[in-house]
Amino acid sequence: MTSSQVSAQGIRDQIAALQRDAAQTADLVERTQSLRDAAYLALDLGDATLAMTCAVACLDAARRTPDLSLQARAHVTIALSMSNVHDDIGAASHFREAEGLARSARDARGVALVSVNAAHHDLERGHYRGSTLRLLGLLRSPYASALTEPGEQSMDQVFHVNFTRGAAGALLGQGNDQGQHAERWRLQQAELRRQLDVSVRALRRLHAGQEPLVNSLWRLDLLEALLIHTRFRGDLSAAHALADEWVALADSWVLPAQQGKALLGRAELHAQEENWAPVARDARQAAGLFGDAQPTRALAAQQLLARALAAQEQWRAAFEVQQSLSEQAERIYRAFMQQSARLRVIERQAVEAEVRAAAFAEAALRDPLTGIPNRAGALRRLDQLCAAAQRGRPGAVALLDIDHFKAVNDRFGHAAGDEVLRRVSSEVTRAIREVDQLARYGGEEFLLLLDGLSLPEARRACRRVGALITALDWSDLAPGLKVTASIGVTTVTAGQRREDILREADAAMYAAKAAGRNTVRLAVTSSSDG
Repeated sequence: MTSSQVSAQGIRDQIAALQRDAAQTADLVERTQSLRDAAYLALDLGDATLAMTCAVACLDAARRTPDLSLQARAHVTIALSMSNVHDDIGAASHFREAEGLARSARDARGVALVSVNAAHHDLERGHYRGSTLRLLGLLRSPYASALTEPGEQSMDQVFHVNFTRGAAGALLGQGNDQGQHAERWRLQQAELRRQLDVSVRALRRLHAGQEPLVNSLWRLDLLEALLIHTRFRGDLSAAHALADEWVALADSWVLPAQQGKALLGRAELHAQEENWAPVARDARQAAGLFGDAQPTRALAAQQLLARALAAQEQWRAAFEVQQSLSEQAERIYRAFMQQSARLRVIERQAVEAEVRAAAFAEAALRDPLTGIPNRAGALRRLDQLCAAAQRGRPGAVALLDIDHFKAVNDRFGHAAGDEVLRRVSSEVTRAIREVDQLARYGGEEFLLLLDGLSLPEARRACRRVGALITALDWSDLAPGLKVTASIGVTTVTAGQRREDILREADAAMYAAKAAGRNTVRLAVTSSSDG
């Protein structure tokens, strides 16, 4: 959507198209991305309920994938939707969840994305110092490189917008956290001002068209950030030009929430100059555009209007605005509570559906006899090990086969055979680490998935498992019963297909049987030494 095509109806049409795309695709990654884009557009539109509906559906789709990075991004979307309706506790919770998932996935871009968006949340709460310090912390962290990776211009641009808004606003004396972070703020003044210069230069290049904006809607945020900076620098002539450009652009797009925000920004500039007549004009118009849909900004506009009228000695008009302000605050509070209740219903329904889906999914991935993961569950975990291998994390897979299991069934009966499978599953699962997994691969074959182990470590772990099975006491089940296992081990390496991994483990397991059973052998591609 180009800047000349932006309109409220155009955005709604785009959201509807994204929702249709999400409903029609079976690819959960594509569905998540479509719903995430739809939620962000709804936030631009100022439609809180629609944004939350899309965000919750986005999280539901992401959670049905094993992709932790995708889940982290979905939690960020939920957090921003909650921030938009002033659910600060909910937003903070989802930001924390997002950061934890991104760190678990070792996703530097994901961690940086959380910081940049959490800083935006801080700005919307008026925490200008807190937002700036958060972004400075990101720059000092190992995740800063994600901002400038190829293809990451979008996050880099948002970073510069948020940093300029936060730093310039705080230096201008704006924000409701001026009394906080005093020592950190003082110690980091030099670094803060250097980065502010860097971010402002980046925004000026974007404003001049020397570099393209990734998203045309961000031009409004760009103008707001540059306006705050010019006000801080005291260049009021440039500030007025930016304010007028911001208002004109928002008017041309006919987006009420954005029109109101631009008018309020220009009114604050006029107030800085104590030019109260245009303050009253812009603040009154902004309050009407915000209505009850943008409660915080609507109240801010009304307060500024009352201040402007009082400054012009229009006492009765100022008093009437204050009365109206009280009534609007009460009305907005009721509307907010109703909207919050609707959003909670959406969330609860999504959680309930997710719990039911998770229960069905879990049942589909469990072996009914032993209760451990089945073949499908094992393959899902193997895919995760393969993904970890791409990031340099070691891993191993072992195929374990109960020796002479047919003879156990023939001599002691199928009930005894089933109990052998159950007890081996239970004892081995208790003996291995929580990060490892034993799964029933089929019949008397089990797959042992070992996370973070090198080949020598995996071989030692499998020898302990084999010894544990050999030492099990079966006298209560069938006197004379002995159970052993043959185990084949292979590594999980980057770029290797899971079919090849399983083929190597299977060949190693048959090598263990050929060597006399009750032993461990390594895949020939890993080592010829058993």
